[in-house]
Amino acid sequence: MKTKLLLLSFLLMALSAHAQEYIFGKVRSEFGSELPNALILNTRTGEKVNSDKDGNYMIGAKPSDELRFVKSGYERSSTKISTYNYSGPLNISLTHSAYLIEEVELAFQASGNLKKDVKSLDPPRRVVALNSSMDSYMRTPPTESSPKLITPSAFAPKDYNAGQVDMVKAVSALIGLVSKTTSSPISTANYAETQAFYRRIKAELDLSFYTSRGWTEEDIDKFLIYADNSYSLAKKYRKSFNVVAILSDMKMAYQEYIKTHKVGT
Repeated sequence: MKTKLLLLSFLLMALSAHAQEYIFGKVRSEFGSELPNALILNTRTGEKVNSDKDGNYMIGAKPSDELRFVKSGYERSSTKISTYNYSGPLNISLTHSAYLIEEVELAFQASGNLKKDVKSLDPPRRVVALNSSMDSYMRTPPTESSPKLITPSAFAPKDYNAGQVDMVKAVSALIGLVSKTTSSPISTANYAETQAFYRRIKAELDLSFYTSRGWTEEDIDKFLIYADNSYSLAKKYRKSFNVVAILSDMKMAYQEYIKTHKVGT
């Protein structure tokens, strides 16, 4: 009888000790909502359990064991077990983890060499070539003429002048014919006319351009003969004496004259 009582005492003590090795509680979010399927891990033994649909859990643990609580989308939490935890539920609150932005890999990395880094920032050669081709195409004038808007003859307004003579054009043509018949053709100047033309040039035109280069009167006379022979000055201007045209022809003759003649100082 004593032996049976002793065995029963040992059994009750073992059950009591085994019952104290289990931790139970509930897993909630920071806002108090129950979290199902949260993972509870005993880091010493490796035992794992999941919370039920109401967030309840139970796992074996001894004092000083560390329990880790893990839930996707929440910050993990760890708790060390003490004898105090066996007297009541161990409720855990998990905090939402911060939203993580997907990592973006930057292709360009500065090397420190400014000349090399600037080239890396340039657009690809294909893009440059395409832009150049498009720019050249846009600048090229069109080879085909754009269509013109023409009103069909059936809808065109009636032309009351059709078949009549345009009086303005007729008068202009008549004046042109009269001017051609009355104007005398340009004739070659004779010796007297040519000499009179030279004297008028020296008397009425500003020849400071030539005298400022040290030309004497003899140099100017020789040049006038050269310019007259090259550009027919006397023939063209002895009657009209167009000062602007004479000076222009003389400037062109001067550019040729100084290449083959040495004058002035």
